[in-house]
Amino acid sequence: MIATERLLLRSYEPGDVPAIVTLAADPAVRKFIGNLPDSEEGAWTRVLRCAGHWSLFGFGALAVVERAGGRVIGEVGAGFFRRGVDPMPDTVPEASWLFSSDVGGRGLAFEAMTGLLRWLAQATSHDRVACLVEPVNLPSLKFAETLGLRQIKDLSYRGWPFVLLASPARPPAGARPAPR
Repeated sequence: MIATERLLLRSYEPGDVPAIVTLAADPAVRKFIGNLPDSEEGAWTRVLRCAGHWSLFGFGALAVVERAGGRVIGEVGAGFFRRGVDPMPDTVPEASWLFSSDVGGRGLAFEAMTGLLRWLAQATSHDRVACLVEPVNLPSLKFAETLGLRQIKDLSYRGWPFVLLASPARPPAGARPAPR
């Protein structure tokens, strides 16, 4: 579990299935994100898939829960999704986020993702993350850049255009900066 000022980031629980169905039904959430569940069965499969990723890799997707009220308002994560579109997101954890449209403009997505990325850097050996964003999803492109991810290249996934973004690699521990 990762705690931030206003949020708890935790593993999905069986009782989260109705919240996942509600979140996935939000038209603003569905607009740019494919592969979202459209039933309780699909939401249950998502819970199991997330648990499996944590079991295999020690990181994955987390439910984003408001500390005040306990409502699941989104999901953040980093994972290996094996999309096969570029070597980078198959070897570097792919960051992902989705939030209920009714929490926009409060800085909760930034709070959740910075908490996750800080934890990932401290708790794993991964020195960077990548993400795929549709070029028409301007809010997510801007958000990724706010998180410090930079555009690497354009590519295609399942016949749709995407932008591959990644955080800069951290220098190895003890590395000295290059002379100027």
